[in-house]
Amino acid sequence: MGSTRAARDALAPEDRHPASSAHDRDGGYLAPGGHVRKERNEPPVDAALREAVEESGFRPRLLPAPLPSGYLHPGVTGPWWTVDMAAGPDGRADVRHLHRDHVFVGVVALPYEPLSTPELPVRWVDRKELQALDAPADTKILGAHLFDVIGAAVLPQRPATPDDDLAAELLRRQELDQEVRLLPREDRTPEALERWKRIDLENRLWLDQLVEARGWPGISEIGERGAAALWLLAQHSDAVPDFQRHCRDLLAHAGLAGEADPRHGALLQDRIRVAEGRPQIFGTQLLLDEAGQLSPASVWDEERLEQRRSEVGLGPMQEYLQACRTTATG
Repeated sequence: MGSTRAARDALAPEDRHPASSAHDRDGGYLAPGGHVRKERNEPPVDAALREAVEESGFRPRLLPAPLPSGYLHPGVTGPWWTVDMAAGPDGRADVRHLHRDHVFVGVVALPYEPLSTPELPVRWVDRKELQALDAPADTKILGAHLFDVIGAAVLPQRPATPDDDLAAELLRRQELDQEVRLLPREDRTPEALERWKRIDLENRLWLDQLVEARGWPGISEIGERGAAALWLLAQHSDAVPDFQRHCRDLLAHAGLAGEADPRHGALLQDRIRVAEGRPQIFGTQLLLDEAGQLSPASVWDEERLEQRRSEVGLGPMQEYLQACRTTATG
């Protein structure tokens, strides 16, 4: 019998959030999980992913169990633990029996973008909430352990080799991007606007080829300035929404591995959601309100906005809003 465990990695160990689903039979919360489909000869790893999507709405990236530092061989995705659990009579057996659980661990790069509506209520749980959660003791024990080890599990096994040429090219393209955008309004002639379109098109095609060939270059390859320029090119790829969403996903996974600034991921995610007519998550996108002032576009779950901003390293909303309004009027 296979089960799955899902977790999300954030900025720091105390901020990592295992996912839990409410489970009617046991009362309270459990990690997503269920049975393999024996009639289909379903492998446990497939069952883990299927159950995670069905019960939580998220499809995690399953992780190999962490290996000792300096170990040269890559890990293989599989269960971190296999455990026997006593179970009472149920729909599969009318007597007491053993469940053999395969416990997988995975990460969700976009914890506020579920793929589907879950079968059960779902919440993310931080370290402080875990012990007070209405959940079985074994779930809490494994969850507490994951807070301590999951950071190392999502980090790249080997740091990337710096690519100074790529970093320089990104900075060159960023300079062109900003040059046309920072033109005073009176200088935005038809010729200048046409050049703006051409630069955006060339940057987007170049970026498309780059990520197709090598994925999303991380900070260890291109440095923090290069990573900021890379994000900016994705941010200004609005003309092709599918490509921009692809960049969002790649950037989110790089952020999990410490190879991208989580704030960049938040800004790009909000930009995409506002363009799609959906409420933003982090409150980074501002529009002119009826009074002509910059104000946040519609925000999902405003009550927890400050918590989400803190998770990705953004400051308080009021400070951000004031700074943007001052810049706009100054």
